[in-house]
Amino acid sequence: MTELAPDLRAAYEESGYVLPAYRDRCFADAPASALSLLSDSFPQNLPDEAFTGLLDGGIENVVLLVVDGFGLDQWARLREELRLLDAFETDGTVTPLTSTYPSETAAAITTLHTGLLPAEHGLLGWHQYLDSIGESIQTLPYLLEDGTPVQDEYPLANPRELFDGDTIYGDAEAAGVDTHVTQPEHIAGSISSELTTAGAETHAYWNVAEMAVTLRDIVADGDDPTHVTAYVPNVDTISHVTGTDTDRYDAQVRMITAAIRTGFLEDLDAETAAETALLVTADHGHTNVGEEVPVDLSVSEVQDCLARGADGEPIPPVGGPRNVQFHVADGRVADLRDYLDRVAGDDVLTFSEAEYRERGLFGSNHADPGETFDRRAPDLLAVHRESTMWHEADDKIGVHGGMTPEEMFVPFAAARASDLQD
Repeated sequence: MTELAPDLRAAYEESGYVLPAYRDRCFADAPASALSLLSDSFPQNLPDEAFTGLLDGGIENVVLLVVDGFGLDQWARLREELRLLDAFETDGTVTPLTSTYPSETAAAITTLHTGLLPAEHGLLGWHQYLDSIGESIQTLPYLLEDGTPVQDEYPLANPRELFDGDTIYGDAEAAGVDTHVTQPEHIAGSISSELTTAGAETHAYWNVAEMAVTLRDIVADGDDPTHVTAYVPNVDTISHVTGTDTDRYDAQVRMITAAIRTGFLEDLDAETAAETALLVTADHGHTNVGEEVPVDLSVSEVQDCLARGADGEPIPPVGGPRNVQFHVADGRVADLRDYLDRVAGDDVLTFSEAEYRERGLFGSNHADPGETFDRRAPDLLAVHRESTMWHEADDKIGVHGGMTPEEMFVPFAAARASDLQD
């Protein structure tokens, strides 16, 4: 990997915007492809070269480590400095993938746990309007926008409406694969986590060092073919606060890779290590927002174009500041699109519903859209080239959800654990 995804860029980048490479080289294809190493019941949608050295049999355990927000550009910057990354480069293989669209945790992590494309599961961003309660919510924490738990305000609200479909773990268990998920304590057991990880055994952890030891114990103690999805949010969290080009960012990546080396790899017995595939990827990367003035979507020119909820108030833009989804009043899409073109010009890319369905941004050209997607499908989609667009203040520095190479390209590293041991 001497350049930053030249083949992917040639195939999927248009004027600086990267389209998702569904069913080719996309994060969405990692869950089933990882399980294909353990069972023929799952398709290997990623190419053979992404699994060099792993397709000749003998794999009994797969650890899929998802480092939230660790984009390909940052992997490339740090790979020679960090021993684990360098080991993957020299003794394994590293394949560039694209994120899903949107390049957002809520959509991509739902894809991770279900194996479904966003068009199939219908969870399209961190912020989603629920018709059942007439409000926009924060999806994964299942909170109202003011931070109130949804069911505190609406006791009859059903979190199962967050997404369509079932998790991938039920099918894995039916195929004879023992499935596990590791998550931070504050996420494990949450309402959305219970839904997205159903069928797998969940292991909550307090810190990444503890998680690494848990991974070692799971694969060492397993009798059946074993799959572990290990989720680490630290890089994403620090990116929002400091951006990606800081010592604090680098310290988080260094800590995670050191924990995997010392807590998982170094003490894994030789026989188990030879039977274990370690896969490392990310759901998205980040782009850093500088001094650019965000596009304010609270102005009347925008609000007057929006559809109204049952209370007569405008339905706020949803998705996120880099993935803005508008539900628009009848006959007003052209007006809203013209306004965005006037204030942002060539720096904003907009899609009507017909246009993004035709381009397959959410995966509708590879799978039949689900009922939830059809119900939530925005009338207009807007992606800024480098800044944010939102109706409230947002002070994040590292941001994602859009279509820049920094947000869309992620690594997929693969090797036998035995090849990574010192």
